[in-house]
Amino acid sequence: MKKAMLCISILTIIFSLSACDDIKMVQNSFQKEKTRNTEQLGDQPMDVFKKGDLKMEYGEYNTYMYFSNFLAARYHYISVFYFQGVRNEPEFHLVEGEEYLKEGFTPEEFDFIRHVMKIANGGTHFPEVDKPVKTLAPLILKTMEIYNEAAAYGQAETYKNDHYEGAKEIHSRLFPLVESSKAPLSEYKRAIDELSSKKMEEEIRAMKERGYIIRYNMLKLFSLRNQIMDEIINQNLVQEEMIKLDLSNIRPAYEEFLATLSDFEKMIGNRKAIDAELFTDPTISEDLSEFVNDSKEFAKQIQEMIRRIDENEPFTEKDYGQTNVDGSFLKIDWASINMVQSYSKVIS
Repeated sequence: MKKAMLCISILTIIFSLSACDDIKMVQNSFQKEKTRNTEQLGDQPMDVFKKGDLKMEYGEYNTYMYFSNFLAARYHYISVFYFQGVRNEPEFHLVEGEEYLKEGFTPEEFDFIRHVMKIANGGTHFPEVDKPVKTLAPLILKTMEIYNEAAAYGQAETYKNDHYEGAKEIHSRLFPLVESSKAPLSEYKRAIDELSSKKMEEEIRAMKERGYIIRYNMLKLFSLRNQIMDEIINQNLVQEEMIKLDLSNIRPAYEEFLATLSDFEKMIGNRKAIDAELFTDPTISEDLSEFVNDSKEFAKQIQEMIRRIDENEPFTEKDYGQTNVDGSFLKIDWASINMVQSYSKVIS
């Protein structure tokens, strides 16, 4: 069995799973998202403080953030589901005991990617991000189209009549496209990571100065999550090598994450404090609680990973590819994706 490398934004390897329960959990979180007009993606809570050209800049930035979240979660989910049933290899081979893809992208998701392409081609305040997006977004759009072909093929169960000949043809176009997307994804990740780190520092500082302690601590949690995930991903280890993971930067970030989460959970019980921070969604209390629960699950997975490393307890061959093994890169990935989703619900 191929060993899985952690990859939150599908830059290196797409996972092979043995069950779809965790995948459906991520999918369900997307179905709960509120429909939004992509032309209004700049209308974020902090935008009440932005005027004119500065507000446009933040609208463009928020659109790129949604693009990143889409790649990390929804696009990642469909990719995982496809490669759950088909080996991640140039030649088409089914994974024994798994099912072929039956779910694709929605028209709204295609519209959103076209919107991203439009603003990148028109030029934004972030030319260093526009450049990789101009290359990446069309590839993502084309890949989504082929994934939808695969989903339609799977839904119709055409493979029962043609013995997967159609699936082989689809894979012959899909796999090279997925491979050709890796370099543009890496370039985009470098650009957006640099920009988002700068913007997040600005936002955290602004939240703290305005006394918005709930927003401040939520951003702080998300920033710490990013630090932890980046450390894991940048060490470029597969599951078998997890014991080699250097925790020197991960451990202090995790401990700060726990302390911040404890404080944050107490804060969201104060309805007056929530109302004072200009949240407008009537379900904001539930959304904040969901973010706390997803953050707790992320912390739980990091804690178990650290425990295994401290106690020199490697994963067994039987564990590879399983979806229910706490502390595995796969479980950390799903917990991180869910945290992205619940965070996006709050800020939207």
